[in-house]
Amino acid sequence: MVFAKLQGAKNSLRISSSLQDLSSYRNIDPEHGLLRDPISASFSKTKPLQLPNPVRRKCLAPIAIIAFLLLILFLLYIFYSHQASPKYYVVLDCGSTGTRVYVYKAQVQQAHSTNFPIAIQSLKDGLRKNPASGRAYDRMETEPGLDKLVRNVTGLKTALKPLLKWAQKQIPEASHRSTSLFLYATAGVRRLPFDDSKWLLDNAWNVLKGSPFVCRRAWVKIISGTEEAYFGWIALNYDSGNLGVEPRKETYGALDLGGSSLQVTFEGYNQKHFNSETSLYVRIGSVNHHLTAYSLAGYGLNEAFDKSVARVFKKFGYSVADAVKGNVEVKHPCLQSGYKERYTCSHCAALEKGGESPKVEGNENLLGKNEGLKTTVTLVGVPNWQECSALAKVAVNLSEWSDVSPGLDCEIQPCALGDNLPRPMGHFYVISGFFVVYRFFNLSAEATLEDVLEKGREFCEKRWDVAKTSVAPQPFIEQYCFRAPYIASLLRDGLHITDKSITVGSGSITWTLGVALLEAGKAYSVRFGLRGFGLLQMKMNIPFLIPILILSFILLLCALSWVVNWMPRFFRRQYLPFFRHNSGSSASVLNIPSPFRFRRWSPINSGKLIAQLISEFLMIR
Repeated sequence: MVFAKLQGAKNSLRISSSLQDLSSYRNIDPEHGLLRDPISASFSKTKPLQLPNPVRRKCLAPIAIIAFLLLILFLLYIFYSHQASPKYYVVLDCGSTGTRVYVYKAQVQQAHSTNFPIAIQSLKDGLRKNPASGRAYDRMETEPGLDKLVRNVTGLKTALKPLLKWAQKQIPEASHRSTSLFLYATAGVRRLPFDDSKWLLDNAWNVLKGSPFVCRRAWVKIISGTEEAYFGWIALNYDSGNLGVEPRKETYGALDLGGSSLQVTFEGYNQKHFNSETSLYVRIGSVNHHLTAYSLAGYGLNEAFDKSVARVFKKFGYSVADAVKGNVEVKHPCLQSGYKERYTCSHCAALEKGGESPKVEGNENLLGKNEGLKTTVTLVGVPNWQECSALAKVAVNLSEWSDVSPGLDCEIQPCALGDNLPRPMGHFYVISGFFVVYRFFNLSAEATLEDVLEKGREFCEKRWDVAKTSVAPQPFIEQYCFRAPYIASLLRDGLHITDKSITVGSGSITWTLGVALLEAGKAYSVRFGLRGFGLLQMKMNIPFLIPILILSFILLLCALSWVVNWMPRFFRRQYLPFFRHNSGSSASVLNIPSPFRFRRWSPINSGKLIAQLISEFLMIR
C-alpha cells in the first residue's frame, strides 16, 4: 500500500514507502548500515562514491602547487635556454663583381650591463688564406656577378650551390633547420630592367628553397642603397664597440665603396642634415641616433673605370657604329705600356646620347635605360700620370655625367654630390673598395692619400708585363693605376673629406654583418628601431628579471594557499550516503537538497517517526 499526502504535514514532500519495508529497518545496524555491498551498493546500480579522506585532501593542495611551480620553472628554463642558444645566419651578398657567402654565429652576452647584448662571430672554418692569391678578402666567392647570369639557369646554380655547400659545413647539422638564409642583391642587380631582376630572384629562390636552411621568398630580394648604407653603419659601429653602450660613445661615419656604387652614412646633429629622403631615425638600447644615409650610383670602382673609358671614347670622337665595325681602339692614359685587351663598355652608348646622371638611390641611374647598349672596344695602354689624374677627377665630378648646370667646381663644393644631398660630417671609416686599394699597394691603415698616389704613380710607370707579375694573381690588376688617383679624388674633391677625417677599416667589416645583427636582435628580443623598417627596440635584462619571477612565484603560492583554505562551501563536492538493506527489498534514499542540513539515518533517531506513521495509518483505517 502506498501512502498519499499526509494530513497536517508542514511541507510538500511526497513520502512513498511500503509498510512492509518499515519492518525491515528493525534489524539494521546503524554503524554497519554505511558499509557498501560490492555487488548491489545502491538502487541506481551505480557504484557509490567513497567519502574523501580529509588528511589526503589537505596533502593534495600543496603537492599540486609544488607541481605547478615546477612546471613553470621547467617551461622558463626551456624558454631561456632556447633564447640563449646560438643562432646561425647565412647571408649571400650578390654584388656586381661576384656573389659572396657569409656565415655568422650569434649569442647573447651578459658579461656587463653596459655592453652590447649580442656577440656575433663570423665563421670561416676551412677557409685559409692562399699566399699565392692577391685577393684582399678571406671569403667564399663565385664569379661573375648575378647580373651577368640573366636567363642562364645553369650559371645561376653554379654560382649559388657551392656557396650553400660551404655554408653547411660551417654550421652544426643539428642547427641547419633553424638557420636563416638571406640573399640580398645590390647595385649589380639593382640596375637591371625589372623583368631581368625578377627572373634572377625567382630562379635564385628555386635554388635556395632546396637547401637545408630556413629561407623565405621575402628574404630573396634587392636591397636599396639606403638599406645597404644602414647595414654597413651598423656593422662598422658594432665592430668599433660604439653601439648599445652606456655612457654613449660617438659613432663613426661609413664610406662603403663597392664595385658599382658608394654608400655614405653618418650621424648628424645639425638641422641642415635633416632630409626626408636621406634621414633615418635609429634607437639602439637607450640611445637615439639620427643618421643620414644615401647611395651614389655609378661611383663604385668598376663603374668609375667604365666612365673613364667612355670619356676617352667620346674624346676621340668614336661612335657606337664605329665600335660595331670592330675598329675602335681607345688609348687610355691609366693603362701601362704594352697593355692591349678587349673591353665591354657600358657607359659609351649613354655618353654618346648626351649623358645621363648617375643619380641618387631611388631614381633611375644611367645604366637603367642603356643596359642592353654595351659597346666592345679595344683598350690600349698609353700611360700618362697627369692625364690619368685629371681623368679620375672627371669621373668624380657629377656635372660631367649629368645635366647639372652650371658645372660644379670641385674646389668650391663637393662635386660628387647634388644640392639635395647633405655634406658628410664627422670621422669616417673607409671600407670595402678603399681597403682593397690599400691592400693592393701593401699600405697600412696609417698611410695617407699621398702615399696612395705615390704607389699608384710607380705602378703606372711599369710596363704591363712587369706590372702584372709584380703582384699576386687577382682580378682587375690593370685598373689599379686608375683606382689610386680615383679614391683620392673621390674623398678630397667629390666629398671634401680630408686625410685626418678618415681611417681605413679592415676587410672584416661588411654590410652583411649588419644584416645578421638586426636578425639576431629580433630573435633575441633586442630590437633596433628604424623609421620605415618597422622594427622596435625592446631590451630584456635577464638578471633583473629572475628576482621578479621568484617574488611572483612566492605571491602565487600565498594566493593559492588562501584560495584552498577559504574556498566557499558551494565549490566543494557533496557526497550523499548510500545504505544497504539486509533483505532483498528496494532501498529508500532520502536525497535532501542543499540548503537543508543532512543527518545520517538510523532506526534509533527515526523511532518516533515510524511510530507516528503507524498511528496515522491506523486512524485512516
